[in-house]
Order: sequence, then C-alpha cells, then structure tokens
Amino acid sequence: MRIEKNRKEDRPEIETIGQIRDYIKQTIRIYLESNVPTGIPVSERKKYRIKVQQLRHSLRTCVYGDDGEKSYVKHFIMRELEKMNLTVRERDILLPVQNPERMDGTQKFRVLLYRYMKKYGKEGFRKLCELYGLPGEVKREDGTYFEITEADISRIYQEESIRLSNGEMLEVLCDEVYESFGHGVIDRLRDCRLEGISGGAAGIPEHVFQYEGVFAEPVVGNYAHDSVFVMINGVTVRLAFLSFGSEQELRRVTKALLRFEAPGELSYYRPYIVNDMKDGSRVFACRPPFSESWAFFVRKFDSVEEKKVEELVVGEGAESVIAAIKYFVKGGLHIAITGAQGSGKTTLLKAMVRYISPKYNLRIEESVFELWMRKEFPRRNILTFQETESVSSAEGLDAFRKTDGNCLMMGEIGNIHAAALMIELSQVSEQQLFTHHAMTTEKMLGYFRNALLRTGMYSDERMAQEQVAEAFDIHILCEKDINGKRYIKQISEIVSEDGGKGRVLYRYSDERYEMTGVPTRQLLCRMSEHMEDVDKETVTAFFTGV
Repeated sequence: MRIEKNRKEDRPEIETIGQIRDYIKQTIRIYLESNVPTGIPVSERKKYRIKVQQLRHSLRTCVYGDDGEKSYVKHFIMRELEKMNLTVRERDILLPVQNPERMDGTQKFRVLLYRYMKKYGKEGFRKLCELYGLPGEVKREDGTYFEITEADISRIYQEESIRLSNGEMLEVLCDEVYESFGHGVIDRLRDCRLEGISGGAAGIPEHVFQYEGVFAEPVVGNYAHDSVFVMINGVTVRLAFLSFGSEQELRRVTKALLRFEAPGELSYYRPYIVNDMKDGSRVFACRPPFSESWAFFVRKFDSVEEKKVEELVVGEGAESVIAAIKYFVKGGLHIAITGAQGSGKTTLLKAMVRYISPKYNLRIEESVFELWMRKEFPRRNILTFQETESVSSAEGLDAFRKTDGNCLMMGEIGNIHAAALMIELSQVSEQQLFTHHAMTTEKMLGYFRNALLRTGMYSDERMAQEQVAEAFDIHILCEKDINGKRYIKQISEIVSEDGGKGRVLYRYSDERYEMTGVPTRQLLCRMSEHMEDVDKETVTAFFTGV
C-alpha cells in the first residue's frame, strides 16, 4: 500500500501538535498493518517486508537509549511530515518562531536545544549554559535554588534572534512529534552529556489535589509531573519551564525508561526498579505507594568519558596530588574512594584506570554497567560482572577467584555481604579499587568491620578490625560543596597498627592542596615492588624529597 506524497487534500487543517501526532500514529498503524503490495518484483516485496519489520522493531526499542533505533523512527516521522505538505499558515501556528510571544518556554527551549545540539552535538546543553551563565540562583521563601526559569529561556531566545529554514522547522516539529514515542519533554535533553536527569521528584501528586481540601484548586507548576531536574557540573538544577503535562505522561516516560532488557513492570508489589539503558545510563524508577508519586532518576556516565585525573583535580597544589595518585595506582595499592552521592567518586575511579599497569588483568563488579572500561580501553584484558536477580554482588565478586584477574574494581559497595567478601578477596588480589559512601576514614573502616561481624566471617571485633586495616592502603575522600564544586578533601594512608587508623597525607584547605604527611617506609617499599623501573627510581624521592 503506497501513500501519496501530497496529502493536503486528504486531511483537515492542522492547528495543534496533537493533531499531527494522531495523524502520524494513524499513518504508522496503516503502514504496519497493510499487506505487501502485489504486482511488484519479489526483491521489492522482500525490501518492503524488511522495512515494516525494521520500523516495528525500532518503535519498540527507540526508548532503550539507542541512537540508531531512535534515528530510524525520527527519519520515518520526518518523511511523513514532508508528505503532509504543511502550509505556511500551519507551520506558523505550530511553531511561530518569528513571534516568540506566542511560544511557551518549552517550545523556545526545544528550538534552542535543537540549534545548539546541531552545532555542538551532545555538548549542546552544556554550551548553552556556559554561554549564558546558567543556572542562576533563585531566591524563594525557604531559601535559594539552582534553577533555569522560563524568563531565562525567553531572554536567551530573544538574544539569539533565531531564524529557521523550512527544513529546520520540520526537524524541530519532528522532535516534538517523536516525544510521544520516546521520553517526552526530556527526550533530547536525555541525549546530552549530563550527569543526571530526573522527573517527578518535586511538586504535589494529582491525587493530593483531588482529595485534600487545602489543595482543591490546581496550582500550575506545582504538580509532580511539572518537575524536571538535571544534574550538571555537580549541582542539581530545576528546569522550571519544562513539564510532562500530566501524571499519565510522567508514568509513561517512567515506564519507557525501564524497558531495556525487559526487567519487568513496576507494580504494587514491586514499586521500584534499578536498571540500565543501552547507552550505559543507570535508571532508578519508583511509583506509589512506595513513593509519593511516579518518579525516575537517570544517572548518566557519558559526561565523564575520556576524563583524566589532571582534569578532575585542579587548583593550587593539585600537581602534587595528581602525581601521588598516579604513584599509588602504579604501585598496586588497595585504594578506597568514598564520599557523598555526586561528589565525583565514579568519575575519579574511571580516570585512575589509565594508571593501572596494562599487564594486569582487570575484573570489575557492578550493580549495573556504569564504568564501561572496555569502551575506553578496548585492547586491555577487562571483564565486567553485573549483578542480576539471580546473581548477587557477593556472588559476582566470588567469581573473581575463578578468573585470571590481577586487579579487582567495584563500582560501588552497597551491602555488607559484598563488603565482607571484598575484605576476604584483598588477600588474593594484587590490587583493589572501589567506591563507597563513607564520609570519613573512621566510618569506612567501621562499616567494613561491622560487615565482617554481621555476616559471621568473624566473631571477634578486634580481629575483624585488624583484618580490615590490613585490607586497605589508601583512602581518598571526595567532597562536593553546596555550589557543586568537587574536590578531594583528603588522602590518607591506612596504618594497620592499633586496629587501623588513617594518617592524612594530603588535605584540601583554603582553596589549595597541601601535603601533611609522608607515606610510611613500609608502604613505599610495597609500591616499589609493583612498579616499572622508571617509576621505582622516582617514587621515594617524590614523597620524601631524598
């Protein structure tokens, strides 16, 4: 069945984007349900079937985080938009680019993001923020927030003096139509290099407005589906001009973000799910009654691609800290990186891998794939194990014993069983690196000691504490201040005497890094044993000055 190119005579006049979406969906439905045209060569019939199958597959998988499948669906939509032959009046109604007073903040942002991503690719949103000094601080009754407001978007749109060609206007309309197939208003934004994006994490759920008298009158902008946040440069920013429009749409997007690898549906008995997407993003999604409203959190990891330690540790005295980290890793030490969520632990861990000897076989255990080390080091012997419903993180760590791995990494230790096994494996692995949420050296050592006791590996507290102290060499504590600035608060050596304690070697204070101690001779000797000759000659002199 062939649909003619010019369809203007076959359709009513278009006045809303909803009409276009309905028209495109009907066209797709007809295309998928139509029979293969007769009277054409067998080869052409085969091509037709393949195209139908490809579209059906892409419609199902375009929400996985796969650029290729998404592009295929958008290409189909774009082709149908061209066939619709929209009039000048219809285009002006749908996208009044030259009359910004008729556009809302979402439309203006969609045009701005389209232009910046066309020029800068996935860096488009960052470039837009950098150029216009976003986000700003907005003062409200209860304090100051990081927020990008509709007024900010309107100001930028006016300064840009935007002009779009007919082809560009169709591409922007294509983006808007595709949102109903993809991830809604966050669809293009989710593709940008951000640290994270979330929805439904603020505002009042619709049922509260319906049942609580004090909220009987809807308040625009205060619904849960009106909340969209991004994390960029270490701070969480509300995009006050974006909204999913309804709780139904927020629910649809939340479910769509979970569809890769079919982990199952959110339900009353399974109200939250942690999953990954095809591009390596990690998704946490939840629903009532476990949470107040439907909500999701997407943690992005493409924003830290190819980052080097030199780019992450900056400021006065940073050169000495960078060199020390390099020696610690090259020396085969067991290193713990801790700090609060968003303080840069995973970013630093990923950057430190380039210092691990290529002669080491690297084994990584994660709850979901986040680090993607083989993507950056495709020639190295690296294998990552992922926690599944049938295989726990502890079992994944135990699998390390059965491989030829030298260095063990764990993206995040989040339970006592994995923590206890990590201590046990420290006796057989040549090097370990992992992240954890402890905020001090004492709390980190205490957590692992308690893990040994609670899992029954040890019954004597003193012996458990000594075992933990011997398992660690270096503790790197990351921190993020209230304005999103990330830095290494301190680096400590774990000394096994007296059950383990931290000796601070480097500390961040008054906007600069300073060396406060020298590694013990025992640690320096251990480092030298694992280093190449060129590093052996310099490591002691670097730390001691002798």
